[in-house]
Amino acid sequence: PRSLLPEGIESIVGEAPGHRRDIEYLLSATGLGPHLREMRLRFVDLNHDDVRLTPMRSRFMGLGELALPTTLLAADVVVSMPKLKTHHWAAMTCGMKNLFGVVPGAVYGWPKNFLHFHGIENAILDLVSTVRPHLTIVDAVVAMEGDGPIMGQARALGFVAMGSDIVAVDATCARAIGLDPDRIPYLAEASRFLGNVSASRIEQRGERLDRYQTSFNVLPDFAGLQLASGG
Repeated sequence: PRSLLPEGIESIVGEAPGHRRDIEYLLSATGLGPHLREMRLRFVDLNHDDVRLTPMRSRFMGLGELALPTTLLAADVVVSMPKLKTHHWAAMTCGMKNLFGVVPGAVYGWPKNFLHFHGIENAILDLVSTVRPHLTIVDAVVAMEGDGPIMGQARALGFVAMGSDIVAVDATCARAIGLDPDRIPYLAEASRFLGNVSASRIEQRGERLDRYQTSFNVLPDFAGLQLASGG
């Protein structure tokens, strides 16, 4: 089959898994490898890509620069494509937390220990301000609740969320799983320093959210983040 992209434009899929170093196994087990071959799309293991020290656009971690993959830095358009999940430290994995997947493990360890040491929420904020993805596409057809991102349970939601404002997309997805975006510290902070007043007041377009909105099971530490019934 021919590529669906116009001539001269290349689409590259990249990932830097935090827990599995065997990228060939992951491509095979997920079925992504055969699909990429069929579509003639190139895959780059961002854990082992060449890197370049890149100035940070914010200093939540207290760092002046971070080594980032050259494939990422050379891209004209960056798309964050997360699977919507709960997270046992950050409350939720969505477009912003997904940017941990561009940080090279060969430089910063597994599972990105360097970022954990400097604070997960600080790292999320620095990554989103520095990488600034142009588009976020969230797979919430089947999401995860409970003790995510690796010990939770599958939960069908049946939707895909996308947008050019990563904060707005994450805020919408937080509400979809019953979390108040203004109570998720990194999301509330990102809504302020990236130009929005309040994550809960960001406009959502498309289908009505209440068609999909539900309350996900979360760990007890995050019970205070949940919206009131019907919120």
